[in-house]
Amino acid sequence: MLVEIVVSPNDAGQRAERFLRRWFPLLATGRLQSLFRRKEIKIAKRPVDQAYMLKAGDMLQVFGIRDEEAQRPETHKPTASASPASPPPPIVFEDHDLLVVNKPSGMAAHPGSGILQGTSLIERVRAYLATAAKAQKKTKVPKIRPRHATEEPEDASLEELLFGGSNEGLTPGWGMELFSPSLVHRLDKETSGVLLVAKTGSALRELTEALRAGKIRKRYLALVVGHPDPAAGTIDAALARQDSAAGAKSYIADEDEEGKRSVTRYKTIRTVGEYALLQVVIETGRMHQIRAHLAHIGHPIVGDTRYSGERPAEVRERMKKLGLKRLFLHAEELSWKDGATKRVFQAPLPHELGKVVGL
Repeated sequence: MLVEIVVSPNDAGQRAERFLRRWFPLLATGRLQSLFRRKEIKIAKRPVDQAYMLKAGDMLQVFGIRDEEAQRPETHKPTASASPASPPPPIVFEDHDLLVVNKPSGMAAHPGSGILQGTSLIERVRAYLATAAKAQKKTKVPKIRPRHATEEPEDASLEELLFGGSNEGLTPGWGMELFSPSLVHRLDKETSGVLLVAKTGSALRELTEALRAGKIRKRYLALVVGHPDPAAGTIDAALARQDSAAGAKSYIADEDEEGKRSVTRYKTIRTVGEYALLQVVIETGRMHQIRAHLAHIGHPIVGDTRYSGERPAEVRERMKKLGLKRLFLHAEELSWKDGATKRVFQAPLPHELGKVVGL
């Protein structure tokens, strides 16, 4: 049979082989490679190879595929799976390409074992966006009335000027493509703060590349045990990952180990008794980087049972004395240059943390 697929803007920019592997999850890799070799995969009647980079609007024609191989589970579509009791986290900013949220502590970024279905951040966000997109499609945008040159210009929204009575182009075509809104980066479950969600494929590609290139500045607030000396400094220590039944953990790699370079800069902004409130900027984004690095210099984050080196009971007793019920780590700001404009998104320090340090 013949299957024709129109490539959406959100799915453009990836290899044809990777796209088709995801589009046909029941198609064996060997069979897909065979279709490429036999020139059964074409665009505009011309065979394409596996490395062809898809463009928006390409019409992929896949010949010789069997009925059972063409079946596609509809799991990629964003649905309102989160219950009304699981609303999205507070929204800091939203436009056509980007959603910025303030993640609460205790909310998992992604679904996983032990996480109730529909309650992770990305599930809540996708449910919210799917509901909003559905409502927007039902809303009719009034058509612009033609006017004569002698008439005074009327105020018209950008959407009216661009689309004139049509909702086409106002929302991504989720459900008609493989792409669905995705996290640009992650925060630990216990960490609160600003988090980026890409609503379009182009935004995800651009922001992911900016992160890899170190162009997005991530700033945190952390309360640590003791007073770092010096009060400000840089921690440049490679991190390696260890997986176990208790969960993944980062540790300082030895010279003979293959660790990933990790750089954390910190500055003490105030002391609170035997503790210090640090402003932390990470130049790399490794798993648990801040927690592992601060523990490495002898100043673990308050409430960190995994990296503190203390017994869990001792950590909980320290938290009880401070009136703290969570890890004191908060992502307060993300910023980057977007052309000539600097984009800055902030999440205020949660009240339960602010009262501990008098902010």
